[in-house]
Amino acid sequence: MMLNVQLTCPKLNKLYVRILSSSVVALIGLTAGLIPEISLGFNDTQETHWMTVSLSRDAYGQQFTPEETENYAKAGYEVELLRREIYKEIKNLINESPPNIVCDQQSTIDNLKPEIQEIANRYCNQSQQIVQQNNLTITRFNELKTHYESRDTFYQQVQEVLLKLQN
Repeated sequence: MMLNVQLTCPKLNKLYVRILSSSVVALIGLTAGLIPEISLGFNDTQETHWMTVSLSRDAYGQQFTPEETENYAKAGYEVELLRREIYKEIKNLINESPPNIVCDQQSTIDNLKPEIQEIANRYCNQSQQIVQQNNLTITRFNELKTHYESRDTFYQQVQEVLLKLQN
């Protein structure tokens, strides 16, 4: 059995193919954690249809309250001061650059010497306390950190708060 479909307008066939392929790309992007942005258009002079699909990690219009921005800046500043202190402490103990310690990856702590594990655990616990004292959850702090690292307007807002804290 053969299925034969003919549409009367060949330009319409191209549009359907573009819509279908763009939908597939958008679906793949969504499952990968990306936000699809689809633009449709029509050019009157050439009587052509066009479609573009782009994918990004951040949704537009994501807002952060001034309070949340200030809380993140304060917490990040305090955690960084603690990190530098711990770094020096470990470096003096082992006479070399400290290994990479990631608090939510226990394997980075488990592979350390016992005396360094103790320091690393203290750092992770104190960091968590600092974040919570600044009215943020660890999950939200990490989300804000990711957004901060993209160096957009949130980055600029945090920098302004940091300048105020240092003066």
